[in-house]
Amino acid sequence: MFQRSIFKSLQRASFACKRDLRWQNSLNQRSPSVLFFYSSDSGNTKSNASAGSKKPSASSDSKKPSTSSDNKKNVGRDDLAAENMFKGSPRFTQVFPKVTFSLRRDPRAEAAAAKRSMNIQPMLTPKNIRKMGGRALILVIYFTTVGYIIYQVFTYLYLVYTWPVAEELKGFKARNLMYLATYYDVLESQPDKALPFYERAKKLFLTKGADPKSLAIMHLELNIDRCRYELGQLEGIEERLTDMLERLQNMADQPQERYADDKVAHHREWLSSDMLIQKLVKVLGPTYFDQGNMDKAIEIYTIGLQAVKALKLSVAESFDTKDIIDYTTYDHMNLKEASLTYQLGEAFYAKHDYKTARTLFQATINYCRGHKSHITTAPRLLPDLRSFVDGWICLDSAAMVYLARMLIDEGDSSGSLSWIVAGRKLTSTDQHYNNKLCIRCESGFKTQLGRIAELQGDYQRALVRYREAYDYLYLNFMDKLEDKEADVARLEAMRGQVIDN
Repeated sequence: MFQRSIFKSLQRASFACKRDLRWQNSLNQRSPSVLFFYSSDSGNTKSNASAGSKKPSASSDSKKPSTSSDNKKNVGRDDLAAENMFKGSPRFTQVFPKVTFSLRRDPRAEAAAAKRSMNIQPMLTPKNIRKMGGRALILVIYFTTVGYIIYQVFTYLYLVYTWPVAEELKGFKARNLMYLATYYDVLESQPDKALPFYERAKKLFLTKGADPKSLAIMHLELNIDRCRYELGQLEGIEERLTDMLERLQNMADQPQERYADDKVAHHREWLSSDMLIQKLVKVLGPTYFDQGNMDKAIEIYTIGLQAVKALKLSVAESFDTKDIIDYTTYDHMNLKEASLTYQLGEAFYAKHDYKTARTLFQATINYCRGHKSHITTAPRLLPDLRSFVDGWICLDSAAMVYLARMLIDEGDSSGSLSWIVAGRKLTSTDQHYNNKLCIRCESGFKTQLGRIAELQGDYQRALVRYREAYDYLYLNFMDKLEDKEADVARLEAMRGQVIDN
């Protein structure tokens, strides 16, 4: 009886081991597991195996039946495992970990696991915002720096190509100072910044052995005096420019190189005495005009016109009909001649020689009409390739202001209205360029309308026109408002007398 009970207990234990092995094999087929090895004695082998296993559920026994070959393999494997378990006391016994398996899926748990595996974090956190802001700032600084460097390089190459320094002037630093002065003088129109660079470049050129009487040094000195004139520093300018003019006139009698100052393709000898005379007259002539010395101003302007005509002759001798630069250069020569003609007319008007002044102003208008007809028929003319400024704007309107003023002085108010109407049409189309000459022209036409009203006895309307002329200059930040203020004060005083009477 006792032996039978021991046999049954051993049989139950064998069946339990086989069942646990089948359950573990089914788990291994579903998902691979990790094997753990645990060192134990023979006495607790059975307890470790039973503790590391879990009884299968009824659903696992009711799985799809396997084939006969699979059953034979599994039975042989199970018998071998059972035999090894009860065979002596091995040092290492295979123990399977506790596995929990469920066919039900939890979407929240899966999303949390995926988030942990992918390390997904919210985008608009303070830390990420600081990162993105810092990277954007670095990109802005980088592209700004690169763009500024590219702009400076191309500006320097443009200055070297368009305003070359004479080869006789040596010194890398001095030549670069000349380019920097040219940049502020011509492109930026800031003579206060250009003047110190011109002066430093002159000192360096002279220390390098440049000839003080050469055309290159005289051209540099002329630029210095022009900047001083624009800044109102007139001390000594008249004497220096008069001495320079005498030297240039002596050089003009000698053979000159081909003029190429306004051309892009410069020649090696690109300076000429006629070119410097023309530039000098633009400073010395207004100096005498501001002093009231009209005879001397007329003399200087006449010398400038002769120099420009010589320049036009040199350009015409080598004019190439297939070269667009030659068309533009010749048009620029006409502009220089027209502007000097206009300034000469101003001097004759100030001298009350209305007949000569009228002829010169009408010649200025004809120059402007010829320029516009050339643009219409042959659109190969370009603005100034260096400063990109169209000097023809409002030049004819300024001449019309003087023509209307002379007719009013002579008492012909009806004849002056035709010039005023024609001139205001031109200034209204050119005002968008914000040209100072256009602003003065519009103010001048308003002043002439006030003079016509004053001649007709309508002092109230004349005062309104004078105030409009003054306000137009004042609101556009123009200088030399003394004449406009005097007209307003005179009409206000006259209106007060009328009211008192």
